[in-house]
Amino acid sequence: MGSSKHRSSRRTGKLTGARRREPGKPFPGRPFLERADKYLEQRRVLVTMVIAAIVLLARAVYLSSLSNNIFFKTPVLDSQLYDSWAMKIASGQWLGHEAFFMGPLYPYFLGTVYAIIGHNSLGVAAIQLLIGAASIMLAFLIAKRIAGILVASTTALILAFYGPLTFYDGLLLPEVLGIFVNLAWLYLLVRQGTDFRLRAFFFAGILLGLSVLGRATALLFVAAIAIWLLRFVRLPLTRALTYLGLLAMGIALIVAPVAVRNYAVSGDFVLVTSNGGLNFYIGNNENAKGTYGKALKELHLVGGDPESDATGRYYAEKSTGRKLKPSEVSAFWTDKALAFIKAHPSRFVSLTLRKCLLFWNSVELAQIEDYYLAKQTYPSPLLLVSFAFVGPLGLVGLILTARKSREFGLLQLFVIFYMLSICLFFVTGRYRLHVVPVLSIFSAYTLWRLIDQITRRSFVRTAQTLLMLLGAVIITGKPALSALGLVTSRQGWHAQMGVKLLDEPGQLDRAIRELELAIRANPSDAASFDNLGLAYVRKNMLNEAARAFERAVALDSTSVSALYNLALLKQKSGDYEGAALLYQKSLSFQPYDPSARFNLGLCLQRLGRLTEAAVHLRAAMELRPDDVKPRTQMGILLFEQGDLEGAIRELETALRMDPNSQPARDALSRVLAAKPKR
Repeated sequence: MGSSKHRSSRRTGKLTGARRREPGKPFPGRPFLERADKYLEQRRVLVTMVIAAIVLLARAVYLSSLSNNIFFKTPVLDSQLYDSWAMKIASGQWLGHEAFFMGPLYPYFLGTVYAIIGHNSLGVAAIQLLIGAASIMLAFLIAKRIAGILVASTTALILAFYGPLTFYDGLLLPEVLGIFVNLAWLYLLVRQGTDFRLRAFFFAGILLGLSVLGRATALLFVAAIAIWLLRFVRLPLTRALTYLGLLAMGIALIVAPVAVRNYAVSGDFVLVTSNGGLNFYIGNNENAKGTYGKALKELHLVGGDPESDATGRYYAEKSTGRKLKPSEVSAFWTDKALAFIKAHPSRFVSLTLRKCLLFWNSVELAQIEDYYLAKQTYPSPLLLVSFAFVGPLGLVGLILTARKSREFGLLQLFVIFYMLSICLFFVTGRYRLHVVPVLSIFSAYTLWRLIDQITRRSFVRTAQTLLMLLGAVIITGKPALSALGLVTSRQGWHAQMGVKLLDEPGQLDRAIRELELAIRANPSDAASFDNLGLAYVRKNMLNEAARAFERAVALDSTSVSALYNLALLKQKSGDYEGAALLYQKSLSFQPYDPSARFNLGLCLQRLGRLTEAAVHLRAAMELRPDDVKPRTQMGILLFEQGDLEGAIRELETALRMDPNSQPARDALSRVLAAKPKR
């Protein structure tokens, strides 16, 4: 007797008895689009090859332009941290010594690449642009499976010339990998239709686990997949749980070793990263505006160690009066955010709605690199498409496909849950980029639906679609951003260019001009005065540098960078007393800065305050256990204190760490020469 229930095959592990959409008919009842799609489908191999060639050619042309691009050549902030972290990994420091603060997926990928090809930025860019091209082809295959080759080809062309995607694929940032693994697990699930195979969910779990290593909020997609299986595919609960169990096994296979590693090195249970609480608070506090920013005056997020945010930890420890583990620091900031939400529920709701509007706005909100400045500095016809095109069309596409949840349901849920994962924290253009390939599928669908309505002279439906599109343009346009109190300005471009040009050979004079223009536009810009001081130091204009640093400190007495730079200048001029005072003030804001600890120890040593100096040198050794310099200096200090055995022990340890360290070798020779002979 027949049965209408789903049946499983034990031999193949696949679901049978499910209806599949007939290939080649993504637009039933629409002859024009059916004919166009059928024409391309009959030539699908050629079409795929042409699309792939266009994507690769566009990426190759962009790669050829990067050698002189200062945005590519001069990594800053997160890019700089990933670069230094990857270099440590490439040198053999695979395990690290702290629970991960930032997602480990990208730095370990980058470290592996460095280990193979060396510290070759252009080689890394070539690899990343190839991965980006593969992501575009995955989006093509996903679109082809659910909407036909016509929509798929349009999707790929949109992405091939989508400016921010190309721009970020060429930078030392994790977006390129996150986008690829997300599209890969989406493709594994979508390509099955409803003819599910057990192994597909297991391998999708592995890919989703990699996504979690890039950004832990990817775990939210498990809920999206569960809703898709139960609500849209309408599987029986037991069958859905079987697939979800296999998905969870795949995720655990990737995530569990990271959790074990975190516990092994820190004695603390951190599933993947410990930055969730701090990021949650940055996005949800009394001063939050929905974008990235310093949540508190006391938070000096200046970087340093890429595996732990020192100042967020220090503020938490200062508030609690005790040392905290990474998970406890994260919990501290989570509790502060939750306290804000509890005390101001209406403010939280309005803030979240504000983030949703920012998420859909056409402007690329900068966090590290300013896409618009890069595009203005290096114009390229390859950076053609923007979110102003994809956003409104994609938003309308989500509405138009609302009744096609069986085909589009997983992609719809991906967009919704990814938006949620961003709006729980804060919005930046770089973070939003992950949703663009999927959103482009909806954009392409909207385009062809509109063309079909026009060719069929369906004026009412055309008018409805155009009205929806107009509404989407209004919601996503720049005027909406202004209504939220956020105004995009080019005034900060001079400051950004000045910073970029600081490390460019032969560009110091231009850097100084840019920074002076930035100060002229904003005389209270402490950061520009600080960077101007750095430029003067490199020009050996030390008096001008001192005045610039002093002005920066006068404008912002909590500027860790300006305090440190002014202290270093005084130290080099022999003013150890003045330098020590400035280092101490800097450390009051950023107590885990190993460079400031080391230099303060040196200054105190020069002043004869050896006991105090030893405290800071030991702190520097703890903060940077692989650095030979503080250990060498500690050996010299012990020698000055008359502890010859201790000095020999430290200096021999330094030479074991780096047998080529000449300062350690010379210092050990002096100590051994002074040691009484028996």
